[in-house]
Amino acid sequence: MKAKFVSTVMGISLLSVPVLSDITNAQTPSPALQTGLQFQASEEFNVGAVTTLSVTTTYQVDSGKCVGQFYHPNMETHSRTHEELVFGRAAFISQTTPPAPGLRVTIRNVTPGIDRNPSPYTDRGYDKAPMSQGFKVSFDITHKGSYLAVQPGNNDFSYEIKRGNTIIESGTFTARIDRRNQSITRNENFSWNMGFGLNDDKKRCQQQPASQQNGFPMPPLDWPPNIPRDLFRDMKP
Repeated sequence: MKAKFVSTVMGISLLSVPVLSDITNAQTPSPALQTGLQFQASEEFNVGAVTTLSVTTTYQVDSGKCVGQFYHPNMETHSRTHEELVFGRAAFISQTTPPAPGLRVTIRNVTPGIDRNPSPYTDRGYDKAPMSQGFKVSFDITHKGSYLAVQPGNNDFSYEIKRGNTIIESGTFTARIDRRNQSITRNENFSWNMGFGLNDDKKRCQQQPASQQNGFPMPPLDWPPNIPRDLFRDMKP
């Protein structure tokens, strides 16, 4: 399957990152392969990856001061680094029981070291060719509703294909999930005035009330180094 990529984040060119589109558009695995997972952006059956992005965000801070009646700007560039996970995405296929109307498949991660109460699982529709409904995978050891928990390396899975309560096929397979690391830089088109500027008549420099800081509340005293990234989105005009 050919990977799809995006090349920009926040308007900045990045290293290629897989787009999480519907994996069910992937090519059908080779008939020699009996059962397992086809991962998006992977040309190998039962081989996928979860990517850890190390994201460095840069932004501008105006820490200028009033000197007498005059405002002296002082623009500083700051940056902070955090990690983001790009989920893997996969779909299930059995060569001996292809998708058919009314079928569903339940896939469980039974790898040693993974929580068994309950084992991480996903229940997906298996009623349309060429594969099951797609689902996300990410590193974890407990069951999560939004993705199938996996460990780096080889993972053991069990599966059941059902029509209603009747089991049509069951079995096991092994898939390898690699950990990939990638670094990117985001330049935020954002600056912050720390609280000084001209008053309303534009004649005298003074510290502005918090309610007048570009229409936003003043950040905490330890800002910018420890400000949560989510606040950037809230504070943009």
